[in-house]
Amino acid sequence: MRTPFLIGCCALLAACQPAADQATDAKEDAAQEATSSGARAPAAEPPPAYIGTWVADLSWCQNTVGPERPIEVTATEFRGYENTCQIVDVAQSADGWEATFNCQAEGQASTHPVGIEADANRLEISWRNEGYSVEWRRCPA
Repeated sequence: MRTPFLIGCCALLAACQPAADQATDAKEDAAQEATSSGARAPAAEPPPAYIGTWVADLSWCQNTVGPERPIEVTATEFRGYENTCQIVDVAQSADGWEATFNCQAEGQASTHPVGIEADANRLEISWRNEGYSVEWRRCPA
């Protein structure tokens, strides 16, 4: 006898739920249904083209030691031979990106404004204060 009573109480409580709560519940149900029906969140932006493994000469791609080995560039770091730079203050520009490299090389810290241009196969970093650019080719995956 208790089971029908409990079911009746639950139904009565649900019927007495404020309209605002019912609307919230309906929105949550719709969101859950959209998620379960295969609706997807918008796709994330692709990573910047400068992210990858780069070399001055494609024959260096397989090297793991020495100065003739690939440099690695992530979204936050540039790792070269005997130097590492944190990439900060990145902003898209007409030609690619403008950024600041906070570097450690041979025990010395330095900061460099740089311009970065990249596509699927080429990376060029222009050292703004030093007045020169360096170009690399992407290593095959």
